[in-house]
Amino acid sequence: MQNIFQQARGNVLPALFLIVLSVSVMVVDHRYSHLESVRAGISIVISPLRYLVSLPAQSGAWVSEWFRTHNRLVDENRELRNDERILNARLQKMEVLLAENTRLRNLLGSSRKLADDVIVSELLSVDQNPYRQLIELNKGSLDGLYDGQAVIDDYGVMGQVIHVTPNSSTVMLISDPEHAIPVQFIRSGLRTVAFGNGSTDQLEIRFLSATANIQVGDELVTSGLGGRFPPDYPVASIVEIKQDKTHGFISALARPKARLDSSREVLVIKPRVNKPAVEQ
Repeated sequence: MQNIFQQARGNVLPALFLIVLSVSVMVVDHRYSHLESVRAGISIVISPLRYLVSLPAQSGAWVSEWFRTHNRLVDENRELRNDERILNARLQKMEVLLAENTRLRNLLGSSRKLADDVIVSELLSVDQNPYRQLIELNKGSLDGLYDGQAVIDDYGVMGQVIHVTPNSSTVMLISDPEHAIPVQFIRSGLRTVAFGNGSTDQLEIRFLSATANIQVGDELVTSGLGGRFPPDYPVASIVEIKQDKTHGFISALARPKARLDSSREVLVIKPRVNKPAVEQ
């Protein structure tokens, strides 16, 4: 027991000394600020230690912020790519609508120049091969269509109606191998017939006289003969002339004016019937 009290008494004295020293130092520092330089030096010495102690927490915050920023950028990039796809799709649709509006304006402009009434129609389907050149329209007998009507686009003659149902109709293009259209050369006035040969970019002019006045670039229009096609509608232009010296004939190839393979809207011509004058 004596040893324990002796050890306690030995520990109390140094503690009291340290306490008194600490209080004295605080009083001196508070009243006279003599330890300011010492405190600044100690702060400089321990600042790296404080940096090292705080480094793990700061590193964790940096890493967490980096991941949040990365994920946010990934999400934003994904949204931007999706928005870009949507905008591109809308832009393509706008381009299609712009082209369609242009075609419709051209068609309406053509219809104003015509002396005949017209019915605007759209293509439903296309059947084009070397043996048949047909298209189907979305207008039929309920809309006033009937067999034999001429069909044009905003550039020239396309063909004629050959079959009609209440809500649709079939048109044979002028490029069909079984189709023939009476035409007339604008420059010379020569009348002849243009035949289809199964190609949408060619018509054939056959068995012209060797003395026929034709040349490359001549324009062909409907002659009005036969009663199917009204006169003076553009048909084609001559692109090649061939001479058959053996038989003494001339043949030619012509390029159709109408866009037989690309038009989506067409005009079906309704010839105006002249009413008889009323007797007074």
